[in-house]
Amino acid sequence: MINEAIREQFISEHSRCAPETLRTRLFWVNRWLKFVGDRPLHEWNKILVNKFRTQLEKEGKAPLTIRDALGVVKRTFDAAKTAFEAERTQTLANIDPNKPSAVAEALKAISLPGPTWDLGKRDLPRPGAGEINRPALSMEQIGKIVSIAKEDGGFEPPEIAFTVLASLYGLRQGELQAVRREHIDYEAGTIFIMTEKGGEKRKQLLAPGVIPYLQKYEFTGEYSPFLMNQIFKNICAKAGIPDQRGMAWHSFRRRIETALRDSLASDPNLRRDAQLITKIWFRWRLSSSPEMTDRYYTANPLEADKVAIAHHPVLPFWKGEYGQLKLR
Repeated sequence: MINEAIREQFISEHSRCAPETLRTRLFWVNRWLKFVGDRPLHEWNKILVNKFRTQLEKEGKAPLTIRDALGVVKRTFDAAKTAFEAERTQTLANIDPNKPSAVAEALKAISLPGPTWDLGKRDLPRPGAGEINRPALSMEQIGKIVSIAKEDGGFEPPEIAFTVLASLYGLRQGELQAVRREHIDYEAGTIFIMTEKGGEKRKQLLAPGVIPYLQKYEFTGEYSPFLMNQIFKNICAKAGIPDQRGMAWHSFRRRIETALRDSLASDPNLRRDAQLITKIWFRWRLSSSPEMTDRYYTANPLEADKVAIAHHPVLPFWKGEYGQLKLR
């Protein structure tokens, strides 16, 4: 009963997560809850967590996987504390003050400890450098992909549209899945991005020349994470890019985030903060930035978009037969 309440509390606390992120975390929540079974919450402690870790190690799980799993377990402890306090409050409310045992029941409910997370960062397994695999597409590879996307018959309409959004805006897989036709205003030249991971959900300028490519697709399809991954692999295969472990839609973002910042910083005539413009283009939430100057930055993000577009290192790949569209 309490385990189901913990699971529901966890889901409630992570309601803003991307569906795929929540699904992955719930996998480890369920693994942990199955492991602890009907143990009372006061037995949730370092000893129990280490037993769970040992089990994962015996299963051959990699240190990075175990670290991710224990990170979810820590969040499950937090959800369990909330569920525990709610259950304790309900127990106290249900005690009949007229019963002779009322005081004893109340003291028992008050004194019963809840879960205790007494592990530090040093207790978590450290993955080796070789285990952290975050490959980025090279600019040459992105150029090949864009070149084929512009060819008639090279890519299917969804492949073309997703390539535009991934190569210019660095959209994550879930963000690509979330794009709908109503999010795009072709007349105004804008697109609304449903940003994940706590980023800024906002309207962005469409870069010059890409509207005809986006219009090839109606953005009506429903794609699962598996199908989105297959689309990415198909795009790479058509461009002659070898399949590499860890290569996915985020591989666009890893390259262009660095390339855009370098492009901005290398302009001697730019009178703007290259790092800040990059953050705005990639929809970072400035209000939560540790830098006070970021948090108090009040310029219109669409103005920052114009600066980013003027320096975007991938946009020249897209320019061609359709010419340039006037920025509004």
